[in-house]
Amino acid sequence: MPEYVKQVTVTGDISRIGTNDDLLRKWCAEVAQEIFEQKCEFAVVHVQGLHAAEDPDYAARVICGSITDNPQIYKIFDSSRAFFDTKLTGLGNLYLFRDHNEVQFYDRFSNTGYQPVRQTHCHCIGDKECDGFIQNTFNQQYAFRRDFYRDDGVRDLSNQRTGFLLARFRVHGKEMTFVNVNLHSVPFEDVNEIAEQKAVTKAAAKREEQINVLIQELEAEGLRNDAVLVAGSFNAQLHETDLLNYLAKTQLVSTVAKKDEHGNVASIEHYDRQGRPTTTVEKTRFDLHSIHDWFFRLGRGQMVKRYNGELANVSFKGNLLEESVFFQPSRHYELNESGKEEFQRKLCPAWSDRILYNENMNALFRHDSFCASGLYYGIVAENAHVGPHKPVSLHATICLK
Repeated sequence: MPEYVKQVTVTGDISRIGTNDDLLRKWCAEVAQEIFEQKCEFAVVHVQGLHAAEDPDYAARVICGSITDNPQIYKIFDSSRAFFDTKLTGLGNLYLFRDHNEVQFYDRFSNTGYQPVRQTHCHCIGDKECDGFIQNTFNQQYAFRRDFYRDDGVRDLSNQRTGFLLARFRVHGKEMTFVNVNLHSVPFEDVNEIAEQKAVTKAAAKREEQINVLIQELEAEGLRNDAVLVAGSFNAQLHETDLLNYLAKTQLVSTVAKKDEHGNVASIEHYDRQGRPTTTVEKTRFDLHSIHDWFFRLGRGQMVKRYNGELANVSFKGNLLEESVFFQPSRHYELNESGKEEFQRKLCPAWSDRILYNENMNALFRHDSFCASGLYYGIVAENAHVGPHKPVSLHATICLK
């Protein structure tokens, strides 16, 4: 048995590209390249947003096929298991293994517990359930349909589909649980929450509530002693009130709050001394005007990292840990008129896609390998446009002894 094995985890939301076949295949190619370059023993790919596709089953087949049939992938990995849940959660989990003999998957409905992984690519797409995978919708009652899904920018509060999809494996004798999660995706319910300077928005409180449900479910499943990795759309947002206060202070601007016919704040505007707008925040707009793209890219987003504190309550309590974020926000991108990628001005850019893990997983990580921390945490396709949401990856060396 080797002393160490390399693993790669990639998580990405395809909700905005599920109907664009070319862009979806480009997304898959970038993910496959990320995995191939690391020469890893096993790889994890978590996908969110399948329900946004016109044909979720087709989108799932494209993702599974484009990754596992990629020449760089099928020459390395002799087996894979996947469940793309297009019926309930809209989540897809794909796991690639270099040597199927060293891997087993856990099926709580079987008498023997762990089942051997066969030397084949076993992909379950569109079924209501799959052996070895556990679905959960944070105890909310959903029908098996897909017409609920709306884009983040629309903020359709009545149709927020959330949940997680869990799989458990024994890899080289180490028991590991991988959770694909999609939390409440609305940044804030209205501009009033920013104007009122609330410390925690209703949406952020909803996400924290869902994380607590996830942690409780892990306990209930008896996974306390497993090494757990949670990779998905945490949909964590920047604290926009603090960010706007910082901009107003440093730019010496005047702030104007405009109200709608019902007396609620409809927009917040910053104006410089010449009366030119420098910041505009509305229900579906977040625009820093002349400095917008530059500001969020500066130092790979480190200028605004201080406002990326929504997951602090989870991390600081020790429930889930996270590597330092030294990469630019994973959302929201678009191509401008000249074909150059830049941040959208519909929503505030944010580190929405994240990979966290528990203490037991942290104990398996080799922290003195190939760099100071032994881990790499960053975005995929940094220099390529793969849609509004860039995938995020975590590379780690797992200690087996």
